[in-house]
Amino acid sequence: MDVGSVLGSIGRAAAGAGRLVWAVVTAPTTGTEYDVHSELDRLAEKIENEVPEELRERAWGLVLDALYGVPQEVDQLVEEHQQSRDEQD
Repeated sequence: MDVGSVLGSIGRAAAGAGRLVWAVVTAPTTGTEYDVHSELDRLAEKIENEVPEELRERAWGLVLDALYGVPQEVDQLVEEHQQSRDEQD
């Protein structure tokens, strides 16, 4: 496996986590805790099967970087919801 394909796999894994964050913020779709666990399981399998062992910590670091923004995005979602409820009252 060459370095380009490895980096591509890592990027795709991180992009998957990033898409999760973006979906929470922009899409009216909903998900469940089960959906999140399934997606993380899929990413774990992808990293385990496609990323060389010496790059796995970096791959998981990309996933973590993508997830670090989630709490702020959830807070923003809740604040926007509260503001719309306040405006309705």
